[in-house]
Amino acid sequence: MASLRKRGRAWYYRFTDADGQKVERKGCSDKRATEELARAAESEAAKIKAGLVDPRDLVRREHEARPIGEHITSWGDAIRDKGGTPRHVSMSVSRVRRLVAIVRGAALSDVEYPRTAKRADLPQHEARVAGWLASARLGDLTTESVQKALAALRSQGMSLQSLNHYRAAVRSFAIWCHDTNRTRESVLRGVKTYNAKEDRRHDRRTIAVAELHKLVEAARTGPVVLGMTGPARALCYRLAVASGLRYAELASITPASFDWTADPPTVAVSPAYTKNGEAATMPLPGDLASDLRPLVTSTANDAAVFPLPVDKGAEMLRADLATAGIPYVDASGRFFDFHSLRCQTATLLDAAGVTPRVAQRIMRHSTPGLTDRYTKPRAVDVERAALSLPSLRSPEPFQAALFIQTATGTAGLAHRLAVPSEGPNPTDPVNHWTEGQPISDVFAHHLPTGGDGLGRDLSHPDVLTGSDEQSAMKGSPREKTDLDAKSRLTAASASSDRGGARTHDQRINIPHRLSPTNRSAEDRC
Repeated sequence: MASLRKRGRAWYYRFTDADGQKVERKGCSDKRATEELARAAESEAAKIKAGLVDPRDLVRREHEARPIGEHITSWGDAIRDKGGTPRHVSMSVSRVRRLVAIVRGAALSDVEYPRTAKRADLPQHEARVAGWLASARLGDLTTESVQKALAALRSQGMSLQSLNHYRAAVRSFAIWCHDTNRTRESVLRGVKTYNAKEDRRHDRRTIAVAELHKLVEAARTGPVVLGMTGPARALCYRLAVASGLRYAELASITPASFDWTADPPTVAVSPAYTKNGEAATMPLPGDLASDLRPLVTSTANDAAVFPLPVDKGAEMLRADLATAGIPYVDASGRFFDFHSLRCQTATLLDAAGVTPRVAQRIMRHSTPGLTDRYTKPRAVDVERAALSLPSLRSPEPFQAALFIQTATGTAGLAHRLAVPSEGPNPTDPVNHWTEGQPISDVFAHHLPTGGDGLGRDLSHPDVLTGSDEQSAMKGSPREKTDLDAKSRLTAASASSDRGGARTHDQRINIPHRLSPTNRSAEDRC
């Protein structure tokens, strides 16, 4: 029997659960209502003990009663505990929170953090999103509701690639909810992905090595940009191309990251800053190592070697691109931003003949296909490579006329067409040799001059051709045979027909048998 006691203004009830343990829960200020809660708790415990109720259902019901924001926060903590980087945790949690707000009816402008906003505005923005999540529950996330929310984001201008990022985040959250017994199943398995290739918003490109030299030189002799000196920017660009390190990874480098005793010298990035959460140690070319060492040794041990501005790598690079005369966006709409330096690494490795497996290792990609995506050869490089293939041309003179065939597959035109000793280039024999000639002269040698030149009878305006008659066909005369019920030749007649130059068309040979109006009822069966 449950017992009650009052603490302050609230009543508490105590009962024995299905495992025989004493449990105390808070009721409410009304004693009668608290007694009802106690009886319900005892009834549930009895059903669980009798095997009539799955205890996991009760846990799920408790989770469903909690605001979804609490679950999202717990999910973010779980990602962090598994080794997720702070940036990854922040982006994943933010995407799910925004998408849930869209499910609840918010517009993209209500939940998207403006790029022009200041950091001081972030708490106000988060509070606005939290307002949409206050009444949301796990049950609000269904395949249909999430798919509609993604469609709403698409209609408001979000790219398909960004939609896929949102989809991946919310599906990961749903899987975690199922794995932790918050939901009975992973409810978002049916949410469809988008083909990002149909909506490319920020395709990157690479540039020539000569342009890279111009970029580095423009930075080296340039002024301070966003707190970075010109020489430091030049070394940063060189290190980015030589190592393939990302912007955030470069920003995390301190003097302790370098090992000058190694052969060759190396630079290391902590797992907390790499995208895959694994430590990265990259070798340094000799010229780059010797140029980097004075900068590194003059930097405090706990300070960043490259004080890169947060999320402003493209802005910093654009200043040096403008000085070097290199467009940030080319005529095809492709960008050269800071991450393009990493694409440059993969492209230069490919041009140097590095095997795909080694290139994948340097780029720290999970699959060779991802490295291939980063490899962006220029059109001129592709053309040069194609023209470098060996020639398979015969030493004999090239005769274009030999390649012109008639419709029957035999060399009908080549043996008739006279090649002039003088005249236009014969590489286009039909267009050049027939230019200016009367049509009757051009095609005269294609037509029969008498009799049955190509196995056809001579045609006259008032006489039907006789080519379909048996006597006109090459070989021995063919006996007509009956057709079977399906208007096909019998096996015997079909197997004995070997004399004709063409396959006979039964609708021409025996038109009265195949005409829909003349066929008998038996033939039409």
